[in-house]
Amino acid sequence: MTTMSSSAKKNIAAVVLVVVIILAGIAATGVLYVPGLSELMGTNAPRDLGVKADPAVFSALLARENVKLTGPASNYPLTADIRYGPASPMEVTVSSAELTSLMQSTNNANGPLKNMQVRLGSNNQVEVSANADLEKYGYPLKGPVYLKGTLAKAGPGSVKVTLSEGSLGILPAPGFALQQGEDGLEQQINKQLASMPGMRIDTLSIENGQLRYTGAFPRTATV
Repeated sequence: MTTMSSSAKKNIAAVVLVVVIILAGIAATGVLYVPGLSELMGTNAPRDLGVKADPAVFSALLARENVKLTGPASNYPLTADIRYGPASPMEVTVSSAELTSLMQSTNNANGPLKNMQVRLGSNNQVEVSANADLEKYGYPLKGPVYLKGTLAKAGPGSVKVTLSEGSLGILPAPGFALQQGEDGLEQQINKQLASMPGMRIDTLSIENGQLRYTGAFPRTATV
């Protein structure tokens, strides 16, 4: 049997150490999942905004606003082709917990953003964290994301999104990525709003951790 020299052992140990360091660096970004290391470093989970989702809160929100969905909530992720009923007058105030519960109930099973938390602030400020998986939509992104910005009324049927901060894993999003995200989010939201017959925004504001909306909004939806 050939005995490995001490210098050879040291060389192998050094190579293994370098590989571990490289994998740890990749895992630390949170953009690429590395089994074991991502869990150990805590980069496999989205940023905790301190908002808890509860299916009962989502159900209570639908009942309070008399909104009816055909089929399970999991059929209504952000990418679903939703057909809305006619809009009727609505005046609603929703909390961070209600929005978080809505987004997780509709997206955790089939949506591109899972375990989403939404934290509302003041002056129209909103924060969002989630596990993103956009690979099947043609974007090489899978991992935790965080966004901070504002959501405001742009017109009677549209909103304006402005992003001031974002990150992919622990890496801050560069300016061009924030701009692309801002444009994409705004277009997607306004596309959904445009598909709602008779939808109208009279007022839209975020203050003291609550979103307040008045206008006309559909109370039925199907896919």
